Formats: sequence, structure tokens, C-alpha cells
Amino acid sequence: MNKTRASSIAVWSRVLVGCVAVAISLTAIRVAQLKTAPGEQLVRSMERPNGQLTQQRAAEEPEPRGRIVDRVGRLLALDTVGGRLFIDVRDLYTDALEAAERAERKARGRASGDAADAQKVSLAAAQRPMLDPIGDLAADLSRPLGVPAGDIAARIQAKVPAELRILARGMSAEDWKRLPRFVVLEENLTDSQIDALAEAKRSAGPRGLLRGAHVQPKSVRLRPFEELAAAVIGRTTPDGVGLSGAEHRDNKDLAPTAGRTLYFADSRGQVISVPANGHLAGEPGDEVRLSIDMVVQEIVEREINKTVAESNSGGARCLVVCVETGEILAAYDTLRPNTGRTPIADDPARRLDPALARLRWVTDPFEPGSIFKPFVWGWAIDLGKARANETIRLPDGPLTVTDGRARRTIREAHTSSYGTKSWHDCLTKSVNAGMATVALRMSTQEMKDCLSSFGFGMRTGIGLGGESAGILPPADEWTNRTRAQVSVSFGQGVAVTPLQLMHAFTAFCRDGTMVPLALEPRDPRAQVVSRRALGESSAFVTREVMEDVIRQGTGKKLKDILRYTAFGKSGTAQLVNPKGGYYDGRYISSFIIGAPMEDPKIAVLVTIEDPDKVRTKGSYGGGALAGPCSAHIVNGTLEYLGVPTDGELVYADKKDDKKGEKKDEKKPAGTVAAAR
Repeated sequence: MNKTRASSIAVWSRVLVGCVAVAISLTAIRVAQLKTAPGEQLVRSMERPNGQLTQQRAAEEPEPRGRIVDRVGRLLALDTVGGRLFIDVRDLYTDALEAAERAERKARGRASGDAADAQKVSLAAAQRPMLDPIGDLAADLSRPLGVPAGDIAARIQAKVPAELRILARGMSAEDWKRLPRFVVLEENLTDSQIDALAEAKRSAGPRGLLRGAHVQPKSVRLRPFEELAAAVIGRTTPDGVGLSGAEHRDNKDLAPTAGRTLYFADSRGQVISVPANGHLAGEPGDEVRLSIDMVVQEIVEREINKTVAESNSGGARCLVVCVETGEILAAYDTLRPNTGRTPIADDPARRLDPALARLRWVTDPFEPGSIFKPFVWGWAIDLGKARANETIRLPDGPLTVTDGRARRTIREAHTSSYGTKSWHDCLTKSVNAGMATVALRMSTQEMKDCLSSFGFGMRTGIGLGGESAGILPPADEWTNRTRAQVSVSFGQGVAVTPLQLMHAFTAFCRDGTMVPLALEPRDPRAQVVSRRALGESSAFVTREVMEDVIRQGTGKKLKDILRYTAFGKSGTAQLVNPKGGYYDGRYISSFIIGAPMEDPKIAVLVTIEDPDKVRTKGSYGGGALAGPCSAHIVNGTLEYLGVPTDGELVYADKKDDKKGEKKDEKKPAGTVAAAR
């Protein structure tokens, strides 16, 4: 019997072992088959849509975004490690309840020997007031963050249902589910805040309410100069994409390439293996150098803000350009909506963040007024339509011009501008009628050629988003010579951007050629490709006459400021109403200037928009308001650049040694041109 049973067991054991061996063999064969020639269905199940194996994962290793520096290497923007502070309200409430219960147990322990005291503790626990963990946490966070506790509490309460902002003992399971799990208190913690918070958490211990305040490490874009040149530098999104300014323009260069580590993981996400070539190194973004010089930028912003505040103006714009290379050394614009008058422009993004402001010196054209006259004046000289010392016969009152049955009356800003003048005086005294008279000597095509030669009506191509080409008179305005032909001669009926004006003005600072403007430094060894706007002698004559604008014309107020020889032109244009026409009694005060006279290094444009005539006591014109501001910028910039000066007011009136009278030294027009 036993032998029979043993024999049966042996047989079945052999059968079982054989079956297992066969199963293993079949399994091995099937696995080999699937590995060598997997079916289409299996392949689809093992791969993601992008062809990557489902077991293969990738862990990204972020690299820093490229730095932005100014022309001499000062850091303007860089990535640094910061943190996002958030709390889990459910954890906060749990910690608050546990802390209250620990306090009660401790109180019961102290009162255990006295029945009366124990009864009092139990009664107090039953009647315990509701807890305020939000207020308690806000108080604990206030000091390390440097933020009022009320502000912190308000940020948390805004995310918590009103009926749950106070913790009650009898909260239901549904109430607990309604509590938010992720509430951000600070998006960008500074290093000092992170350190202070860590110290506060250590002091509070592992059971303190601060345990529920978590810091999530993140890359933070830092601007060391804060709001200085903020709009030019620009802003990035939280994930590091350029939104505005240079951050947007140069995003492709600044953007880093993240590193990656490839690995294989099981269904639970645990790492199985890392292939030998699984690590792919990333690359930080490239450094971008701007032509902006932060010292010059600080000079500009200080002087512009001072002038705007003192004159209660609605805004201002300013550019400083190196006329040798075309590099923009400083660029700034500001808006003040609270002047007591209708705002001159709206920029909602600017109100949110100055770094998101629209670059109005690029995007917003304006009617230039008299600062446009040098371009037409020099063009007339170049065409031979007028000579600097030529007498222009003009009436003692407004000039009326006709073209067929069309008539137009041209008036002057000051009565002293009426009457016969030289062509020289038409520019220095800003005579509208004289400009119109000579403009009518040109053909329509010659006036259009003037605009195109200086680049008006065309974008400069500086590479910043939203650049405007300006506005030229429409075709029907040119059909009657009393309209576009006359208006353009003294800066009406045309709109230009500050960028276009500065580009064109470089022709007078050079030999009649315009240098392309750039927001990045140019290699001093590289030859700048310039474009001729007018003849060399015409440019020198116009420059010389613009020096007389300061010596004896509309820019005389600059004589008491300038420590460098200079040349320029003032403008006082009516402020255009977006709804049509002009605002009554509201103006744009502007001045464009180059310096030094004999060997120009820089050009400066200042526009003070909508100055308060009451605050300025009537001195709101270009020569009275924008001119002095531009002169201070010229002085500060050239001194910083190391350009020598005599250390005195170069145009100040000097007393005649013999007669004891003041005199203003004046060179006859054409001296520079003749010498060259």
C-alpha cells in the first residue's frame, strides 16, 4: 500500500515538474519572440505617442536664464534662487486642534490631584472658545516676512470659505474637505525672508503653527537696479519667458536649455536603472549686453522726474544717443495720470508693473512742432532753395498763403516773430511763416523726398516690439500746397516717434549721414553702415545755426546751464486730442540737442508732455521747460563720459571790458561749413 502510494506520488511529481518545465520553456520562447519580433499591439502598449518607452522617464534639471548687463558690464537682470511661500490650511487647522488638545491635557494633568480644579478644566474645555489659527499663523509670520499680520491673514482668508475662517470643534468631514490645500502667501521670497523664516520655524519647534508654512524653491529673476530702466530691461513670466523690453526682444538668446536625466522606472515610479548615456547636460542662457549705461540712465530719470513733478506734467520721454555709434545710452518715459487734467495716454500694464510699461519712445508717435524745422531748413539749404543769410520778405502780421481758391493763414507764437526775417532767423526765432514761404519754393515731390531722406514714415528696425512708423500726411493732403506742404515745414500734420527723431538728428551731429540706432553695444572696430540724409556742408550750416538757437534764439535759457558747446532746437506743439483736433491750451514742450558743437558725442531729446501752465507760471515752451532739462542731462552725461570742459558756462553773457556792457559772442552763419 505504501509502495503504491509512493509510486503514485513520484509519477505525479514527474508530471508536475515536466509541466512546469514545459511552461517555463514556452514562456521563455514567447518572451524571446516578443523581444525579437513584438506585435504591433504590444509595441503600441509599450510606447507613448512620441515613441518613448512607457518605462522611460526624464527628470529635468533647470539651468539659469542668461544675464542682462549694461554697456560696461553692470548687472541689470539675473536668475537667483528664491522661494514661494505657501500653506496647507487643512494641516494648519489640524495642528491648531492638536495644540489646543495638548494644552488641555497638560492642564488636566496639573489639576489631577484636585477634584475641583479638574472639574473647572473639564468645564473650560467644554466651553472652549473657537480657535483662530489663521490669525495666530499670520502673527507668527509677520516678523520674518516683514509684512503686517493683517495683510497675511487677509491673503489666507480670501481662499477660505467665510464660515470656516474660525476653527470650531464640531467641523464635519465635509467642512474639512472644503479647506484649501495650497494657498500662496508670497510668490517671491527674498534671501533674507527665507533665512528669517527658517530661524522662526526652528524657534517655534516641530509642533509650532509655522510647521505648516512651506517654502518651495524656485528661480527668481532679479533686477539689481530695481525700477531704474525697468521698462527697457523688461519682465519675464513665472516660468522664465520674456514678456517685455529686452527680456522679450532677446528671449531666444537668454532662454536656457534645461538638462535631463533619463531613467527607467516601474509602475510605482521607482527607479529601476539609469542608462550610461542617460544624463544630458543643459546650458545656461547667453549673456545679453545692452547699450544702456545705468549712470546715464540715472541722470536722465532724475532730471526728467524732477521736471515733470515741478511742472505737474502728464508725462515725458527722453532719449540719449551716442552719435558716433548710434548706441542708445539711456531711454525713459513716464506717465502721471493724477495731474487734475485728462490723462494724455493710458497704459494699464504700467500700472501693474513698471517693467511691463509700453515703450512710448518706440510705439507712440507725436506731432513734433518746431523741433521738426531743422530737417526742412537743412533740406532747403541742400536743394539751394534758400541761403542762410537770405532775406525772407514776410508781413508784419499773419501770413496768408493761397493755392487756387484754397487759403490758409499762418500765425506765430510770439509777435516778435512777425515781419521780414533772414532764413537764419527763421530757424533761430522759429518763424512759421518763413518756413512755409521757403517750403512753397519746393515741389511736392521734393518735400516728400525730404521726409523719406531723413527716414520719417519708416521704422528704424531697432527690434523692439510695437515700433511705429509714424504718420505722414495722406495723399489727399498733398493735392493742395496750402495743406501738407505748408504744415510739414513747421512740424504740423506729421507724427514721429522719439526714436525716428533721434535717428534723423544724427545727420546734423555727423557729416550729413544718419547712423542706425541700436540697443546693444557696437564693436568699436566694426564700421557702422550709415545712410546719407543731406550734404555735408548743409549739415554743418544747419548745426551752426542751431548753435545760435542757444546763443540768441528760443533756447537762450540754456546759456545759464550749459558747460559744453551745443546746438539744438526747441518745440512747443499743441497736444493732439485722440478724439480729433487739439486740446485747448495744452502743449508738448520739447528740445533736441547735440554736444559738443565741434565734435558731437551725444544727442539728447526731451519731451515734457502737458505741463501745467499755472504751475510753470506760463513758462511751458520748449526753450523754457524741456530745454533746461536737456541741458542738465548733457552736462551730466558728458562729464561722466570724460569729455573735457572749461568748467564754466560757455554761453554765459560776458561783460565788455571797455564798455562794461554785456555782450553775446556770435559767429556768422556758415563759418564751420566754410572752414571745412
